[in-house]
Amino acid sequence: MLRKARGWSQEALGERADLSYKFIGEIERGLVNPSLDSLMKIANVLNVEIAELFLTEKLFVLSGKDIANVKSAVNVINDVLGNVAANN
Repeated sequence: MLRKARGWSQEALGERADLSYKFIGEIERGLVNPSLDSLMKIANVLNVEIAELFLTEKLFVLSGKDIANVKSAVNVINDVLGNVAANN
């Protein structure tokens, strides 16, 4: 797990990502489905692509094609957000 590999508690990750440590725990236990915004916050503080949040040591939840699709979608979202920011 990416959080544990860094030696971070759920509370530390939550603080860095501006999310509740309880919410982090619920995500890890599969009790909630985080929003794209929450996933982006977590990925940013862990310094990984969002797709990497869906990988485990022994199980690939997403195929290579799925990961490519997620990366493509994130690029589109970043482009849209960049255009919105530039126009404001």
